Amino acid sequence: MPNFVLYIFLGLAAGILSGLIGIGGGMVIIPALFFLFGFTQIQAQGTTLALMVPPIGLLAA
Repeated sequence: MPNFVLYIFLGLAAGILSGLIGIGGGMVIIPALFFLFGFTQIQAQGTTLALMVPPIGLLAA
């Protein structure tokens, strides 16, 4: 359960940074998942892709 709170905080921080700086959220989330949460690079990229494609895909459809 504590990781759930950290994941929520990571999402909020990535959203705020990407909005303020104008970069993609993946530029923040992938390194954070790799360095802070111990994901492999492929797991971090796959997780980010799986979470970002549905909202974008639904709006594009």
